[in-house]
Amino acid sequence: MGGISGFLTNFSPFTNLFESILEKIPVKLQIPLEKMVSYVSYPRTGRHLQRYDNRGFRLVVGCIPYRYKKLEEASSNEEDIEVLVISAQNGKGMLFPKGGWENDESMEDAAIRETVEEAGVLGIIECKLGKWSYKSKRQSIFHEGHMFPLLVKKELDSWPEKNIRERKWVTISKAREECPHLWMKEALEELVRRHVQPATDEKVI
Repeated sequence: MGGISGFLTNFSPFTNLFESILEKIPVKLQIPLEKMVSYVSYPRTGRHLQRYDNRGFRLVVGCIPYRYKKLEEASSNEEDIEVLVISAQNGKGMLFPKGGWENDESMEDAAIRETVEEAGVLGIIECKLGKWSYKSKRQSIFHEGHMFPLLVKKELDSWPEKNIRERKWVTISKAREECPHLWMKEALEELVRRHVQPATDEKVI
């Protein structure tokens, strides 16, 4: 928390810088500017607003941030796509940003908020990849996880969890190796299915 406290000390100048950065992004972000600024300036803590389903499962949402190595946004090769992974707080493996969905926000807002707080990236959130039920190894609590693709348009130099997490771009195959969570790997495979177009044989006449 020391890193976050230090980050918040000078949030006013950062807010101005943050606004200027967003104005230069040539794509339409999916949430208002004031929400984006609040995600970075005022990271949430505690679980008093946490959502649970009727089974008592904690509802968790997150994103798989991705980008294309080349300018085109369609490929027949998964190696043309990179995904952003972050270090786990327990130091065991790399994973995708995710966290609790709270009562006062939409699912998409929560997914983007967690991605900004943990990975420090902005972009376009796309249709949900799916949902998965899993049991937390650390807390022995059942969760229902929802994941979204996020096409990254901007990487921030400062973000709330910069001092406690590592982030890095990796290939799809590397992400499969480094992520220890089966449900996240299944979400990754769905992203690949959507964005990697099957190769077709062209008939030459």
